[in-house]
Amino acid sequence: MRIPWKWLAAAVPVSLLVACSDQSTAPKTAQVSPGARASFSSPRTVAIKDLGTLGGATSWARAINNEGWVVGQSDVVQAGATHAFLWRDGKMMDLGTLGGTSSSAIGINDEGQVVGTSEIAGDAVSHAFLWSHGRMTDLGGLGGDYAGAYAEAYDINDAGDVAGDGNRADGLFHAGLWRHGRVTDLGTLGGDYSWSNGIGNGDVVVGGAALAGDTAQLAFLWKDGVMHALGSLGGHWAGASHINGMGAVAGGSTLAGDLVEHAFLWQHGRWTDLGTLGSAYTYSYAQWINDWGQVAGGSCSPAACHAFLWSNGAMVDLGILPGGVDYSWAQAVNDLGQVVGQANTAGGQGHAVIWTTR
Repeated sequence: MRIPWKWLAAAVPVSLLVACSDQSTAPKTAQVSPGARASFSSPRTVAIKDLGTLGGATSWARAINNEGWVVGQSDVVQAGATHAFLWRDGKMMDLGTLGGTSSSAIGINDEGQVVGTSEIAGDAVSHAFLWSHGRMTDLGGLGGDYAGAYAEAYDINDAGDVAGDGNRADGLFHAGLWRHGRVTDLGTLGGDYSWSNGIGNGDVVVGGAALAGDTAQLAFLWKDGVMHALGSLGGHWAGASHINGMGAVAGGSTLAGDLVEHAFLWQHGRWTDLGTLGSAYTYSYAQWINDWGQVAGGSCSPAACHAFLWSNGAMVDLGILPGGVDYSWAQAVNDLGQVVGQANTAGGQGHAVIWTTR
């Protein structure tokens, strides 16, 4: 079976990170009410802040809510271990694990509920988790009592519904929806596998799924029990990363010929190729879209990757840490225009960062 394309896409910036490195290795605030999409112009100034680590060398910010709370993963002092974190009010808090060595926080809603994946006791497998009010709960997976059922939770909406994926009892990897204590297998588009990264209002889930024979993968939108193929930008491989409250979807797709991959925006059945950060950049991928239609992600040249924010038809380079090695990647943007992701320090370690745009 072909490796799910969500990991193939994610592997590109990781390899370039190594190549560019010097080393080998909540109370609620006032609600934003988006109006016309033109209300947010492209940012004129960008400030970047290093969020630090939990004591180890590297960290990675994966999501941010509209309170400005950031979640991700960080190396800890224990060698070979990473832990999920929640960063708020200038402090990074260790969320712990499900009993195993490592964990990663991947999504957060405006209620402060966090989802992700964690190794269980013995580290034989990782399970999806929900962290709420100081407690991490094992969500289980699509495999039921199957001991090897790997599962990960990627996104959570404000109703507490969770999108993710994992192994079924037969070993196949499928997208899943956790709701009211039950998990639903979302199926595929005829192939062996599917995966999900985003959930919107009304249990609308997006991701990528294989067609029959696993010779192609298309972005999908799952709603009311049916998985709908959204298509691609002309190539055989596409995946949707996130859906906003207006039903707009962002992700990545190969173009015709499958030699080039670009970030995309899909809305009302229309595909938009978001391009790259310039002629030297041959690759781009969109990770998140907020309710204003701003898209965050990364764009790569053969030598480096830079985080971007796309807004009103313009893709803006968010830059790198001052003095840092030439690498950054954006994972999410909230409705206030705050962007989180990772950037290299001067020593080549990737650190969780937050960009403030104006």
